[in-house]
Amino acid sequence: MLKTRIIVTFIALFAFIYTYLHAIIPPPPPPIDHAIAVLNKIKGEVTFDQIVVKDQEIMIVNGIIKKGIDENTPENYFISYSYFTAKSNETHSFAKLKIPIKPPKAGPWNVTIPGVVDGIAHQTFYVLRDDKSDSQCNNIRNI
Repeated sequence: MLKTRIIVTFIALFAFIYTYLHAIIPPPPPPIDHAIAVLNKIKGEVTFDQIVVKDQEIMIVNGIIKKGIDENTPENYFISYSYFTAKSNETHSFAKLKIPIKPPKAGPWNVTIPGVVDGIAHQTFYVLRDDKSDSQCNNIRNI
């Protein structure tokens, strides 16, 4: 009986090791080419698309905000998320990005900037007024 237990234990151990030694490691996920930030409070949406031009990676950013813009002064409104540069939470004004404002709306706009969409996925996206948060999306998600 002891021999039988030992043999069964070795067979079970061999089967277990054989099974898990042949497990295949899954490939890494493909890079993200499209992402979206949904801004619920101000009913906005910003999409990010990846393109490559002359071996340079470029993001096309399209967006629209449907409410919450009170005044027609693009210098007072900002977009912020940590990917524009390595500095965290750097802000860029609507004026710099040439985002048109017609209260209570902003946009639609189309901005082309250097960068990688995969690098901004799951970042926090903010629309700011006078450097104070008007709205935020918890993260930019891939689509």
